Formats: sequence, C-alpha cells, structure tokens
Amino acid sequence: MLIEETRPKGQAAVTAYAPGRIEIDGQVYTQAVVLAGGHIGSPAKAEPAGLSAEDFFQTASEYGGLPEVILVGTGEKQVFLHPKTAARLAAEGVGLECMSTASACRTFMILQSEGRKVWAWLWP
Repeated sequence: MLIEETRPKGQAAVTAYAPGRIEIDGQVYTQAVVLAGGHIGSPAKAEPAGLSAEDFFQTASEYGGLPEVILVGTGEKQVFLHPKTAARLAAEGVGLECMSTASACRTFMILQSEGRKVWAWLWP
C-alpha cells in the first residue's frame, strides 16, 4: 500500500515545532505567527489571551472570508480566550479551539490535509 501526504496547493505547512520556535515550510519563526488562507503573518496582539472576535474578523476581511475552524496555539500551556469570543465566532459558523501550540500545529496539519479551511494563530 502506498501512503502519501496530500497537501493542498498554496497552503503553508508546519514542518516542525519546539518550545520557542515554529518552523513553517522550512522557515523558522521565534515570534507568534498567523496562518490564514495560505498567508503567513503576525498577530496584532502580543499574547493569545488578548485576542478578540474583531481580530479574527479583521483577518477575514483581508483574506477573503472566515474559515471553518480557527486554532489558537497558546504556547506550552493551554490558555482559553474569553467565552464571548467563541460565541461570536460560533454565531458566524466558525469553530474556535484553544490548545498548546504543539497540539495546534498537529491539528492544523490534519485539518488542512482533509481539505478543511482552517486558520492558526500560533505562539511559540
């Protein structure tokens, strides 16, 4: 049986993660990154706990609409965003999941390989 990785064209791939560093398509990042719609950017907030629904809506206006799922990798420890943020996104049909960055990297790659429209905010 032949098993091959399927990567959607034009999508960034998380190729490695270690505390303090995220590797995306072979490029190492030591600061927080946003993976949205095939683009790599920087979040407007210094800490994941400061994110609000407006941050995600702003990104959606820049990159052509909201995804199905938004993952927030909060570093080595899981940090939750305010429940109002998740509720506002849910009202728009978007799932919001907060987890450690290692888990977010794995989940991002799995969902992306399934052809799902997924974004990730990742703090090393």
